[in-house]
Parts: sequence; C-alpha cells; structure tokens
Amino acid sequence: MDDFAEPKDIESAWRPLNPVETSRASYWIGAASRKIRRDWKDIDARISAGEPTADDVKDIVIALVIGILPGLETEGKKSLSVQAGNMTRSFTVEERRNEDRLHFENWMIEIIEGSTGKAALPRIESPKPYGLNRIFPQWKDTY
Repeated sequence: MDDFAEPKDIESAWRPLNPVETSRASYWIGAASRKIRRDWKDIDARISAGEPTADDVKDIVIALVIGILPGLETEGKKSLSVQAGNMTRSFTVEERRNEDRLHFENWMIEIIEGSTGKAALPRIESPKPYGLNRIFPQWKDTY
C-alpha cells in the first residue's frame, strides 16, 4: 500500500530537505502511514468514500513527521554548543522519554474518526450595563 504522503510534501509544508533528511522523512512517513492503518483498519475504504479525504490524512502524516525530524539531530545528546566568531551559545536538550514519537493529537483523531458534532462555541455572560442609560440616553432602546 502507498504511503499517505511523500518527502516532497514535507518540503512543501516545512523547508527543503537535504538527502539525509529526505531518507529519514521517507522512513517516518512510512511509519506514520503504517501506524494509521494499524489503528484504523478501515481507513483506506473510508478515504475512498471521502471521509476523511486523502488530503486530511496527508496533513496528519506531515504534522507527525515534522514533529519528529528536528529531534533526530539531537538524539542522544544532553547539551549542545554553537560558536560563531567570539559569540557562543550553549543549551540543554530536552530529555526524551520512551514516549511514542508517532503520537496522535486530539485534532488528528477527530479528523480520522470524524467529529461527533460541531465544536461548542464559547458562551459569555455578563451583566447588562444599565448604568450607561444615564451617560448615553440615546442608547436606552438598545438595552
């Protein structure tokens, strides 16, 4: 089965990739596509039916891979130092726990599974500004 995205899609969404990054992107696109098919076995039939669309799933794969690629450069490192001329910057790399790199966020799951309804809109209640009638008598009919 084909992957849901290609390295050129990552480049379109992010930036040009060098040959090493292209190879890594290709692997992670395949891994993300396989994970989607393992978790949602009917995904290909549902894409054929139009819900979700192929572009929707491609967006999810791209978001997953773009979240992984930058972290691969610092894999196994605890700190980095960069020097340019007489300026030096050092920083500590965030420690990566054994978490699933291909972690689906809520918005991704909603797209794949289809939302159960429209999102609730925020509801704001505030007191009526009755005191403004004295300041702006022409607004009396508005309240």
